[in-house]
Amino acid sequence: MYKTSLGSVTAEIERLLVEKFAAKGRDLNQKIKNIGRKLPRGIRNQATYLIEAEARYKNPKRAHQYDPERVLAARKQLVDYLEKIDRSSSRRYGRLAWGTGLAVNLFILILLFAIAVAYIG
Repeated sequence: MYKTSLGSVTAEIERLLVEKFAAKGRDLNQKIKNIGRKLPRGIRNQATYLIEAEARYKNPKRAHQYDPERVLAARKQLVDYLEKIDRSSSRRYGRLAWGTGLAVNLFILILLFAIAVAYIG
């Protein structure tokens, strides 16, 4: 019927989250919370659906209440997005943002020092 199980889908998503974002947590829910707003809203919504489907699947009375087609669609969307992420470019951007912030803070510090020297002397 369907080629992938819910457990394999969530395991694959968890593996990609750890690989791309170094997400911490014991399950998909904690990993998504750990990443926070680094994921776009639509991607987070798909991950939330997988978390809800997994919770339903664990309950024997509600196990039939998840949609396998939607699970596969969510998996495809999540995997496509996560595989596009380039970890080295995000690190480079982080270093650039850190360096820019440092330069701006040093400029403000030097400017305040110059104003203080001019005011005093």
